[in-house]
Amino acid sequence: MKLGADNETLAENKVLILYLLSVIDKPINNDSLYRLVLSIQDMNYFYFQQFLIDLQDNQYIVCYEKDDGEVYEITKMGRSTLDLTIDMLPRNYKSEG
Repeated sequence: MKLGADNETLAENKVLILYLLSVIDKPINNDSLYRLVLSIQDMNYFYFQQFLIDLQDNQYIVCYEKDDGEVYEITKMGRSTLDLTIDMLPRNYKSEG
C-alpha cells in the first residue's frame, strides 16, 4: 500500500482486519494478527497500527490485556459493520464456507 492510497483502499484494509478477526473468532495478539494480514496483503506496519487505532476508536474492535499481553477481538458493532462492507473485499480474500 502506498502513502497516497485512496479512501477505498484504506477502507478495504480495515474491512480485511475486521474480516480476519471475525473468522478467527477468538482473541489474537498484535503480531499474530499482523502476520495473518501480511499473508493475504502487503501492508505497511505503521498503517496497520493506525488501522487498529481507528477501528478501536470507532468501537469496531476492542483491545484488552490477557495472560501474555494485549489481544484484539471484533465487537458486535464491528460484526454489523463487516456485514455491510464485506463486499469491498476481493473474492479471493474470503474463505469458502
